[in-house]
Amino acid sequence: MEYDPHYPTILPEFLALSIVFVSNVLIPVSAIVITRMLRRHRWAPHASAFLWVFFSPITLALLATPTMAPGEEAGLGDGIMLIPVLGEIPIVLVVYTMALLYLRPARQNPSAARSLS
Repeated sequence: MEYDPHYPTILPEFLALSIVFVSNVLIPVSAIVITRMLRRHRWAPHASAFLWVFFSPITLALLATPTMAPGEEAGLGDGIMLIPVLGEIPIVLVVYTMALLYLRPARQNPSAARSLS
């Protein structure tokens, strides 16, 4: 897509889409790494990562949709670039949940641990 000076955006569409795609993967990964360093409030990085991924289409819409004149209406294909992000969200959240379940600490039964010694 080419830049149209009559319809300015905060970022070009391809750059905004790339940033949102990459950050939807890097933010949950960084939340897992940060959580391993924390002793308290281990849920906070995961909550913020979930909220980022969940609201990333809104961020993309704010960054990449053009501003329009007050009397102008949106066309049929104006929101079409949000479809890849809407498809990425369930995939990222399912993989993130599976990673969290795999990496969770194993809780051992203290009585079973004593009987093995």
